[in-house]
Amino acid sequence: MSLYDQLPDNLLAGFFMEINKNIQTGVLSEAMYHEIELIQIAAQKRNLSESDLKDIYQKWVEPQLK
Repeated sequence: MSLYDQLPDNLLAGFFMEINKNIQTGVLSEAMYHEIELIQIAAQKRNLSESDLKDIYQKWVEPQLK
């Protein structure tokens, strides 16, 4: 069991989106794709797709960042 299995959906989605964004902008290295894989495994256990994670992020996390 990974730490990601214990997180609520909104935090899981937040980690997924922020890690991806930081990899794309070069803030984090591509080695962080391993973390993305762990998040995807945790999401799959909850029957959440990447699209679901993005929706959760936009609905619950992003508004708190503004």
